[in-house]
Amino acid sequence: MPDIQLFKYFESIDDPRQQGKVVHKLFDIIFLAVSAVISGCQGWEDIEDFGHDRLDWLRKYVPLEQGIPRHDTIARVMSRIDMTQFQDSFSSWMKHIVITKSFITKKIINQCRQMA
Repeated sequence: MPDIQLFKYFESIDDPRQQGKVVHKLFDIIFLAVSAVISGCQGWEDIEDFGHDRLDWLRKYVPLEQGIPRHDTIARVMSRIDMTQFQDSFSSWMKHIVITKSFITKKIINQCRQMA
């Protein structure tokens, strides 16, 4: 699995879930959601479907040890994270892409767009 810079931008997001009940890693859900939206998905069910359809591709970047979370889990987790933290993380990631023209990050974005 390649070391992707994306993780370092989103690791500062607080996980609001009770740690004893966590099945899917927060970054796995965020990576799935961001990849799916870049690919043109709209809605939680589309994101879940994208995950099932692109599981092999996703696992090149994140382990998804528990498989693809259900759409209600994706929605619940994404709605509970601090959107200011998410926005700051996403903006920092985008700035990194623009400034460094990060090859691996651009490759991920281009692959997401091609899957749409």
